[in-house]
Amino acid sequence: MLVSEQWHLEASVQNAFVSALVERGWRILSAKNTASREGGVDVIADLDGQKLGAEVKGYPTVGYADPRRAGEKKKANPREQAGNWYAKAILAAMKLRGAEPGWASIIVLPRIPRYVELYSQTKGSLDRAEIEVWWIERSGDLAGADASQVIKS
Repeated sequence: MLVSEQWHLEASVQNAFVSALVERGWRILSAKNTASREGGVDVIADLDGQKLGAEVKGYPTVGYADPRRAGEKKKANPREQAGNWYAKAILAAMKLRGAEPGWASIIVLPRIPRYVELYSQTKGSLDRAEIEVWWIERSGDLAGADASQVIKS
C-alpha cells in the first residue's frame, strides 16, 4: 500500500503496479530502474504466454527529487509537465504496439485529476489503437475497467 505523500512518484507507481501483477500470478520479465532513466519498456510481464508491456509515469512535483537540487523549484508547471509526460507515454505505448502487436500495450498512471482529464480527451483514440490506461490509486491499488480483462485474478 502507498501511504506517503510521494505515492504519485514514478518509482512508487511502478512498484505498486509490479506488486499488483505479481499478486495476480504474472511473471515479471523486466522492470526498469526509474532512478537511472534507462530506456525501453518500463515493465514487461507474462501470464500463461500472454505478454504485456507497460509505460509507467508518475506525476510531476514542484521541486526536484535530486538531493543536490533540494529546495529548488522547477520552472515547469506540474500541470503542463503532466501533459508532456502523458504525450510521451502515448508515444511509447504506440511504439510498443507497433513492435509487439501481440502484447497488451498499457500506460500506467497515478489517478490524479489532470491525467484523468487527459485520458478522457484521448480515450477514443487510445481504444482504437488498442492501448489501455490503468490507474494506481493513492491506496496503491490497481484500478481500471481494462485491467480486469487482462489481469486474471
